[in-house]
Amino acid sequence: MSNKTPLHNEAHKALKVTASNDFSRFKAQHLIPVVVQEFAPLAAEFPIVFVKNSDNGQFIPVALMGLKEGENLYCQTNEWHSPVTPLGFRNAPFSLAKASEDSNEATVCIDLDDPQVNSEDGQALFDDKGEQTEFLKNRSNALLELAQFSQQTTAITQYFAQKDLLVSQQLTVKLNEQPLTINGLYLIDEKKLAELATPEFEDIRSKGLLPLIYAHLNSLHQINRLTMKQLQKDK
Repeated sequence: MSNKTPLHNEAHKALKVTASNDFSRFKAQHLIPVVVQEFAPLAAEFPIVFVKNSDNGQFIPVALMGLKEGENLYCQTNEWHSPVTPLGFRNAPFSLAKASEDSNEATVCIDLDDPQVNSEDGQALFDDKGEQTEFLKNRSNALLELAQFSQQTTAITQYFAQKDLLVSQQLTVKLNEQPLTINGLYLIDEKKLAELATPEFEDIRSKGLLPLIYAHLNSLHQINRLTMKQLQKDK
């Protein structure tokens, strides 16, 4: 549950926010949406795959953090041990909301029920004059930047789909000799990529998308890491 409300320098002048590496709020979310700007660093730890939104048919890149639906192997405790962290994990207790239904402007909201929010310890949000502190400015800018990254990610993923490069792939791993099948995932098809006509391939290269594709493909080796983590958890 959350209690998100638009930030206001009068109503929230006494609020402070503490730092936290507790991401256990994602413990039941084995697929974590990511943006293309973080493909390279995340690929060293997590498999990056694509899933399809059943409501609108659009593809979404995600970091696979668990082999079983509803179980994030990295977020079962309040301690984060991975050397890399998805950008979206750092949002809380802040979020963006549209100022109005027809507006392109966004307002920064805060979750008043988040344990990081209090009136005693942490970084202040407003100074004595009611102006935003540098901390709040930085956090607001990070939210806006991530929103821009998300728009770019949507456009690039749609481009891959238009080129017919995303194919459904069933993944099967062995857990104590028992096969576990993961459905609903999409990968870049290396064969189709190699068979593209030269102008199409050059278009992808000129847009700077090849490093994203290779990061995605290389990240699939991390499925072995997830398998080992699942085996350790099941012991």
